[in-house]
Amino acid sequence: MESWWEKMKVNNKAYIRRLAKSILNANKSRRNILLLAIALTSILFTSLFSVALELGKSMETQTMKTIGTISHGSFKELSDKDINILSKDKEIKEFSIREKVGILDDEKISAELSYMDKNGYEWSLIEKVKGKFPEKENDAFIDLATAKKLGYKGEIGEEIEVPFNIEKPYTGEIIEKKSDKFIISGTFQNPIDSNVGVGQIYLSKAYVDKLSLPENNKDVEVMLKNSFMIRNKLLRIAERNGYKVADSPENLSDKEIRIGVNFAYLLSGDSSFDFKTFLPFLAFLILVMVAGYLIINNIFKISVNEDIKLLGLLKTIGMTRPQIKKLIHLESLAASLPAIIVGDIVGISIGKIILNKIFANNEMLTDVKLSLTVIILIILFSTAFTLLTVFLSVMRPARYAAKVSPIEASRYNETTIKKKYKSENITLGKLARRQVFSNKFRFVSIVLSISLSAVILNSVLTYTGNIDLEKGVSDVIATDYNIASPKYFRYMYSGSEDGINEKFIDEIENHKGYKGGGALYYYGYEHTYPDIKIEDHRIAPILFGIDEFLINKQKITEGDFDKDKWQTGNYVMLGEYGDKKSAFKTGDKIKINVKNKVKEVQVMGKVEYNFSNGLRYFPVIKEDVNDESSPTLGLEYIYMNPNEYKKLTGDKSIMSYGFDVEKSEKENFDKLLKSFENEPGFSYDSRNLQIKSTMEFKNLIEFAGYSLSIVLFLISVLNFINVIATEILRNMVNLSILEAIGMTKKNIKIYLVKKNLIYSFCGLVCSFIIMLLVDQYILIDFMEQTKWTSFRFVIRPLILVNFANIIIGIIFTCKFYEKHSQNSLVGRIKSLE
Repeated sequence: MESWWEKMKVNNKAYIRRLAKSILNANKSRRNILLLAIALTSILFTSLFSVALELGKSMETQTMKTIGTISHGSFKELSDKDINILSKDKEIKEFSIREKVGILDDEKISAELSYMDKNGYEWSLIEKVKGKFPEKENDAFIDLATAKKLGYKGEIGEEIEVPFNIEKPYTGEIIEKKSDKFIISGTFQNPIDSNVGVGQIYLSKAYVDKLSLPENNKDVEVMLKNSFMIRNKLLRIAERNGYKVADSPENLSDKEIRIGVNFAYLLSGDSSFDFKTFLPFLAFLILVMVAGYLIINNIFKISVNEDIKLLGLLKTIGMTRPQIKKLIHLESLAASLPAIIVGDIVGISIGKIILNKIFANNEMLTDVKLSLTVIILIILFSTAFTLLTVFLSVMRPARYAAKVSPIEASRYNETTIKKKYKSENITLGKLARRQVFSNKFRFVSIVLSISLSAVILNSVLTYTGNIDLEKGVSDVIATDYNIASPKYFRYMYSGSEDGINEKFIDEIENHKGYKGGGALYYYGYEHTYPDIKIEDHRIAPILFGIDEFLINKQKITEGDFDKDKWQTGNYVMLGEYGDKKSAFKTGDKIKINVKNKVKEVQVMGKVEYNFSNGLRYFPVIKEDVNDESSPTLGLEYIYMNPNEYKKLTGDKSIMSYGFDVEKSEKENFDKLLKSFENEPGFSYDSRNLQIKSTMEFKNLIEFAGYSLSIVLFLISVLNFINVIATEILRNMVNLSILEAIGMTKKNIKIYLVKKNLIYSFCGLVCSFIIMLLVDQYILIDFMEQTKWTSFRFVIRPLILVNFANIIIGIIFTCKFYEKHSQNSLVGRIKSLE
């Protein structure tokens, strides 16, 4: 037989929604705490996703600069027929054609000649473009560096003569030698971060069409629907159109092509993205979900307990279990929507502040602005995770509410004593302990939420409090100033063409206040294994020429530096980086072979190798340079007397020059070096700049950590206050009865305060245990890897946060009880029955 409720169709969705809103709004203080808790959770998620997505976008953009294009990928060695077939594929949104002509016929200058269409120009990340792309037959669009190497000014309208060889793509086979005159229609520069070490000369379509070029000399760059798993998409496109993808450019058949993937895209499938770099974000994500879950779950558990008699009544008149569950979930949804909107706005603002600080202090990250697409993604991710957190938090209370029968609900009393106490001597302390531990789940959730903010704040201060500024900068700069080309400071030093011009050094050495300096010489990519090797050892040596001034600035880890022996040129110092030890000991004799020119030297000692005395990158050198699958060789860093270095390598290029100045003249040197920065090929670093950068980095970590800790602290305090308020209101009848039989208000306050002190003390113990685990398994290892920190145990923030909880708990408990106990005893008991 159908119930009256079912006949009246009370399963109506609109009615249940109105009922959910009414129940939610019935207790405004509980509703406001819930709104604030969900908003704080949303703020944490939004700020996290803002930072993560924008950093990812910045890393992509920076890597694209080194590659030279934003296209997703490419198909190589195509004919016009191949292009006609592949370009029509449904997965290709746009495409660009590049037709290869050949290379510049000059032994000293390396440059490619080709034609590129409009899309290709738009997708290439070239900078400082002047003039226009080639339109007339004899137009040429050339990078400025190549024009100057050819002996021209690189001005628009200037006539240049370009000798070049028409070659078969990727084989180097010369088909024809030519030389023609062109008019410069435009110039450009490759980004300073670019890996494209080869110059580029782009010719017009009209000129290229007149040449006798090989048929399969075109590459097609493509933009796909998205950048997810680019390699798989390119393979699918090739196979769908009847092509086989080959790995090697040699001897391709008619239906064989090669593909290229832009690995700058983090989700391309070819990215060097390391999952370990994502772990901190994942840990933060889980932490936010746990923090949000603890308070939201607790609020709804308390809500269900408060409304249990109403829910029992609704069941009595026919509301089903699924409808009860739906009612609770609709309550959570009604609270979530406005809270999430506020959380998204505040979270994006906080994320923007953090990102501005990150981009301002890290020159290796491109400052990218929040685009509309990224903002929408952030809002979607944040909303999804916040709603998931709310849903998970409400599941248990909703299931509990649906399970309770109408009779149980009408007799419900959460504080029912389940066992008889053996002792009749019930003190306030014992009563408080029994009350606190009567609900194990709530006890754990409150203690955990108190602990989380304390642990995070303590971890941040442990890290920032142990940053040693002098130790931090000594790995990067050992002198007051260091000058070099911009490419050196951007980790892109490639060889003699990137060396610092000695005219800058001359001016510095003749400037008032100069105390002393020294040069670091390095040949870059111009020599590599096996042209340069150590006889009888499968090791790739990295040779440096280093002036005595700089040697005296290094940390010697083995042996001693002997000035007289050094001057002979028959001794070397070896550099060791971290745990990577040298294959040689002090006193060993080694034979260095540079293009069959052999020099035997003896190891004088060892120094600590780092950015201040070496490269700003770690070369990967294969045993067979033409085979990517061949073993990677170990590196041996060898420091030689500069004169001996020059004789052996034939290279005189100075990679960097470090010098010290009088303290009183530092301001004048800053002005001098800043004036040099306007000239190409010059950049500088200083100890003061590095200390400032390290301080800004420290402040950034503190800012992010404090922001997170404050929000989590607010969540824990909210949770604590909510529990205190709800327990006082729920037990007001019992407290009033205790007052009626002789207990003073003062004693009742003591009883309530003791309950809160138990929570606070347990929170302190719990946070101390969690902190020990975090220190042991996370912070110690992490701080060992960062050269500028050394681990020391910190506990003061733990105590301060828990002390704050105690003070807040005591003040709020006393004030809240006073406010709700002003009515007469009889009135209080009747109103709460």
